[in-house]
Amino acid sequence: MVRLRHTIVALLTIAFCLVGQVALVFTQVNSAWHLLVILLSGYLLTWALYGFLSPTSHAELMKRFSLMTASIAMCLLVAEGAALLGVVDYRAVLGSFESGNALTVAGRHADRELFWQHDPYYRYEVPYQGNLGKALCLPPDVSKKVVVHYDRHGFRNSVDLQQADIVVIGDSYIEGYMTPESKLATTLLGQLQDKTVANLGHSGYGPQQELVVLKRYGLPLHPRTVIWTFFEGNDFSDAEQYEEKVARAGSPFWRDLRSRSLIRNVLTRWLRPANECTPHSEIEQFQAHFMDEHHMAKPVFFAQAEIEPFSDSSLSKVLISIAEAAALCREQNIGFMVTFIPEKYRVYHDLNNVTFDSDPIRSWKVSNLPVELARRLTELDPGIHYVDLTPALKTASRKGIATYLSDDTHWTDSGNRIVAEALHAALGSVAPQAKSHLEARHPEVENRRIEYLTGNRPILAPLHEPY
Repeated sequence: MVRLRHTIVALLTIAFCLVGQVALVFTQVNSAWHLLVILLSGYLLTWALYGFLSPTSHAELMKRFSLMTASIAMCLLVAEGAALLGVVDYRAVLGSFESGNALTVAGRHADRELFWQHDPYYRYEVPYQGNLGKALCLPPDVSKKVVVHYDRHGFRNSVDLQQADIVVIGDSYIEGYMTPESKLATTLLGQLQDKTVANLGHSGYGPQQELVVLKRYGLPLHPRTVIWTFFEGNDFSDAEQYEEKVARAGSPFWRDLRSRSLIRNVLTRWLRPANECTPHSEIEQFQAHFMDEHHMAKPVFFAQAEIEPFSDSSLSKVLISIAEAAALCREQNIGFMVTFIPEKYRVYHDLNNVTFDSDPIRSWKVSNLPVELARRLTELDPGIHYVDLTPALKTASRKGIATYLSDDTHWTDSGNRIVAEALHAALGSVAPQAKSHLEARHPEVENRRIEYLTGNRPILAPLHEPY
């Protein structure tokens, strides 16, 4: 009777575990950790069933369980050890990209201040696919190959620079990860200036990261001029989120190990849906037709984020980084110029050769941010030179020159050329100024800068007027 009762209890326990396991499997798995828990519990449950149904002694069962578990663990340790030592990067093997996590892309490593960087001398070749085209599930253009390689610091320079006349700092617009190196704005600017230009643009960087880039990589090149580019799109959100990201980033060592890990990449690959792409319905509505110089109408897509509002605090954080960068350059007698990079919609919205296809996009409004930024920079430090790229890009686009990619938010080759020419023309008025000379002309500059940096006076007012 006692034996029967023990058997019933064991059967009920196993049945309960099976029901729980089935429930776990059919529950929506939304993370690698969730999937790992399911696999581990399934493994243990399988052994429990085997132990219950097998006539083998408990001692023998424990021996087999220990040997198999130790063997699996040893294999995983060897595989993960290879990732730890850099012998293999399972991101490259499995291609298990996670949206919103930059480190899930091969060829990148973690950094405490910058969050992530491109690996030294990393090179890749992929077919062209614009970021908006990807969101719309448009197939890559296999006829157009994009070849990108980086220098020892992970920037797009063909050689390792020891010195540069001009340093250009920015985000993906300056890196130009979908543009051949010979067509980059920095490459063309170097040719126009007949000087060495360092491209220190990096995708995904905001103002605080760009300030780190200036300190760590820009100033050691002893440039005569620094061009600081400000993109009106995600530079605001990057500035707002930076401190929070730093606080929760964690150790670069463990972040790198996790991103290269076999276990993480296998689980992430497993979680990838069978239908990997669902067209973004909103972007499909945000479409226009651009009449080019050959009178051919071509579709152009826009991102909803192009008109997202920004807060006073975010612009304040942007200006704080710019102020510190300007002060660092002034201390070393380096010319400093801030360049405004507009969204595609700001350039295209009022052109006669652009026809918008839907009411939602026709109702979009642009702010007076370029004018407001110029005014704030003058208040912050009259020694800062400022260039708005909007007029140059707009003038070329009005002539039928597509300055932005149709299925991407970045510049075309022609757009890079227009930007290089605009910067070349603007650099004629930028000259290095010693700190003492600047303060002699503007004795209130340093006091204003300190007030801005310490937050003792408001930096900006709300923006309401259209630009």
